[in-house]
Amino acid sequence: MSNLIQLQIEKSDNLYHDIAFVLEKYRNRKICSVRFIVEGTIKNPIVAIDYPGKKMFKRVLKTERKNVAKWANLFDFRVIPFKNGKALGAEDFTFDKLLLDFKNHKSRNEKFWKILQELYRTNKIMEEPPKLKGIDSKLFLLTLKWIWIEEDFNYRLKWDDVQSKTKYVLAKISVKTGKEQSVSRGAGRAKFFAVLVLLKRKDFTYREVKKIIPLFN
Repeated sequence: MSNLIQLQIEKSDNLYHDIAFVLEKYRNRKICSVRFIVEGTIKNPIVAIDYPGKKMFKRVLKTERKNVAKWANLFDFRVIPFKNGKALGAEDFTFDKLLLDFKNHKSRNEKFWKILQELYRTNKIMEEPPKLKGIDSKLFLLTLKWIWIEEDFNYRLKWDDVQSKTKYVLAKISVKTGKEQSVSRGAGRAKFFAVLVLLKRKDFTYREVKKIIPLFN
């Protein structure tokens, strides 16, 4: 991807509105064709998002009405972490690798856990994380921040929550029928955080946690 755009957002009380305000202008572009640097700079990128995401689609409506939403999952995007200035591929930073890294290298560090809890509540990293084995701690947290923001957009927040100018619904396309299915407002990031809470405990293995909370379904 040749062009990188620094995501410039206003520092208001509604981060999701600020992100939506910028992304909305690019909603008619090809899937994942616009890359925004959201952490770091153009010269030294740390985390980027590709927009529009694959879950976003224009709805097929039998009758178009003025107040009916024409879009689904309007602010879906793909999170892209960087290492040494190069974007990591999907196979390099999977959910499995992220969660296993947490279980094996970070779950027992109380300072890291404190920072992660604050990130979960506020979308902010308030202090420098400790250096730990595995994935770089800062990269881990910044990537997780944007994964959580994405999950809130896709599973928790509706168009009026983010004050979007364009109405949209939360929906998915059924694999069996190829038709649109509505998605009820869910927990968003809370489901992911619950996985981390269980992984922090010594009582559960990673396989057991995946069965208790099927994060990938």
